[in-house]
Amino acid sequence: MKHIPALIAAALSMGLAPLIGLPQFLGAHPWWAAQVVWIGTPAGLLLALLTARAGVAARVRIALFALIALASFAAASWGKGEFAASFAEDALAGQFWFFGWIGTTTGTAALLAALFSCALPQRAQS
Repeated sequence: MKHIPALIAAALSMGLAPLIGLPQFLGAHPWWAAQVVWIGTPAGLLLALLTARAGVAARVRIALFALIALASFAAASWGKGEFAASFAEDALAGQFWFFGWIGTTTGTAALLAALFSCALPQRAQS
């Protein structure tokens, strides 16, 4: 139960991202920019919860989730460039672009949950 406030804060933060156009600003396609957030956020929150409940150290979780987000963003950026250069012919590059964004939002949601878990005060368990 101690992870619930962090998960809620991360979910609210991720829910705000498509409303302010953050995915499109960072390079997601406008047609599916909100969709990748709605797919990646629950996966990231579940990943954050499972790793926290498994007892993985907070620093390890933060580093792991940051690595996932950055590697996925790199894959998405590469896919976007290749897809555009091929005039939308390279389907594999398009999949890298789309699924890279899902991975980016998954890693970002998990990272936010881990950061909020460290930053929010913990209630004493009775």
